[in-house]
Amino acid sequence: MHVRRALALALVVPLLLAGCSEEPEPTPKIPDPTSSSPSPTATESETPEAESAEDFIRRWADALQEMQATGETGPFRELGPACESCSETADRVEQIYAAGGAIEWDGWTILSIEENGASDEFRVIERSAPTRFRESSDAPWKRLDGGRTPHVIQLESAGTSWLVVRTAEVSE
Repeated sequence: MHVRRALALALVVPLLLAGCSEEPEPTPKIPDPTSSSPSPTATESETPEAESAEDFIRRWADALQEMQATGETGPFRELGPACESCSETADRVEQIYAAGGAIEWDGWTILSIEENGASDEFRVIERSAPTRFRESSDAPWKRLDGGRTPHVIQLESAGTSWLVVRTAEVSE
């Protein structure tokens, strides 16, 4: 896989949800020591909320960018253990960092995520920032222009989440 494709697999749009409130902090209630009724607890039968495919793709993209920024491939590999192109990308990132190289890239802006005919396949249109990288500590810096690129990402359900099965750059 070419470095361009390997580096172009980075979808990044962080989802930051923050809540603000001007209400005072609640005062903890101390249970009455004479009470004999047990307090309700969460049961193991409660099911966690399922992650949407779109949220997973964005989380996967965050892991991809983090991998390229740090060279740490484990969290990214966990999101697509059977994905061949994902493994190739992670292998390439490991090679670059093991040789003392680096990747400087501001990620992708996801323009759209749509089902691509099947319920587990998605067409993702992204705009990539330019990339600067060097393959080893003494290698010259190289540059990739970036730009708009469509990808197909195939997912597989995994409990309340997903795994990446396949990714491919496609033509518009």
